[in-house]
Amino acid sequence: MTTSIIASERPPYGRRVDRWILDWVRRRKGTTELPLTLEYQHIYVMPTRFGFWFGVLLALMAIGGLNFNNNMTLLLCFLLASIAMLTTLLAYRNLVGITLNGILANPVFSGENAHFRILLKNTEERNRFAIQAISAESVDCIDIEPQHTRRLRVAQQTWQRGWMEMDSFRIENRFPLGLFRAWTVVIPNARCLVYPKPSSNPPPLPRTGRGDYGTAHKGEGEHFHGLREYQPGDPLRRIAWRASARHQKLYSREMESPSEEACELNWYLMGSGDTEEKLSILTAWILRAERRQIPYSLEMPGAALPSDLGEDHRDACLEILALCKT
Repeated sequence: MTTSIIASERPPYGRRVDRWILDWVRRRKGTTELPLTLEYQHIYVMPTRFGFWFGVLLALMAIGGLNFNNNMTLLLCFLLASIAMLTTLLAYRNLVGITLNGILANPVFSGENAHFRILLKNTEERNRFAIQAISAESVDCIDIEPQHTRRLRVAQQTWQRGWMEMDSFRIENRFPLGLFRAWTVVIPNARCLVYPKPSSNPPPLPRTGRGDYGTAHKGEGEHFHGLREYQPGDPLRRIAWRASARHQKLYSREMESPSEEACELNWYLMGSGDTEEKLSILTAWILRAERRQIPYSLEMPGAALPSDLGEDHRDACLEILALCKT
C-alpha cells in the first residue's frame, strides 16, 4: 500500500500543531544522525483524536454501567478498554526496529516542490503496516515487507535558488485500529539544490558573444583548416602535392565545417539589470539549447564551462547559476 496526500488538504490547526511539535523537538534533540535504527527511546505513543473520543465513550459507558448496576455494560466497557490498551503495544512494535538509512533529493527549479526520498529498511521477519512520513506540507504512507527497503516521499515548497535545508518531519503509524499513534521526530541533515526559475519569455538564444558561428568541426567539410601528415585511407584528392614535393613527404589537407548552431551564454554580455532576472534568462537559455541540441558554453563570475551538450553539462551549468553569489 502506498498513498500520498498534500498537507494543505489537512485542517489548518492540525498543521499548526505539527509545526509546533517539530520545532519543540528540534530544540531539544538537535540534528538526527543517519543511519538511525528506531528504538524505545526514540518512539512516543499518544492517543489520536479518534482514540481520545473513544476513551470518552468508554468513560461514559463505565459511568452508565455503575449507575444502573449493569454488569454486561461494564464487561463490554472493560473488554473494549483492554483491546484499546493492547493497540498501544502493537503500534509501538510496528515502528520499533525500522532503520532510517538515508534521505535523497534531486535538484528542482525554484517554485516547484522538492521531493525528499526517505529510505526505510525493515530488518526483521515481519511486515510493517501503514508507516507514514508527515511534514508540514505533505503525508506519504507505505507498507514495508520483511527484509525490504522502501521509500517515503516528503514534499517541500521551494521559494528561492540555492541550497534548501529539509524541514523536520515525523515517522509514525496508527496501526492497527487508529486509536493510538506511535511516532518519532526526525531532524535531518539533508538539503536539496534549487535551480533558478526559468524565464517564461526569454530573448532568443544568442549565437556567440564574439559574433562568429561557434567552434568549427574538423573532418568532412568545404573549408580548408590546415595540413597534416598523410594517413592510410586518406582520399587522393586531399593530398597536397605541392607541399608534399617541397617537404619530400606526403601531406593531406584537413577540412572543416563551421558550426552554424552554437551559442555562448556570457554573463558579462547581458548588460546591467536585476541579478535574479538575468539568472532566470540564462536558465531558460540552457534548457532551450538542450532541447534544440545546440552546443552552448557558459561564462559566469568565478566559473566558466566550455561548449558542450548533455545532462551532465546542463546540470553543471544550472548548479553554477543556482549557487551564483553575484
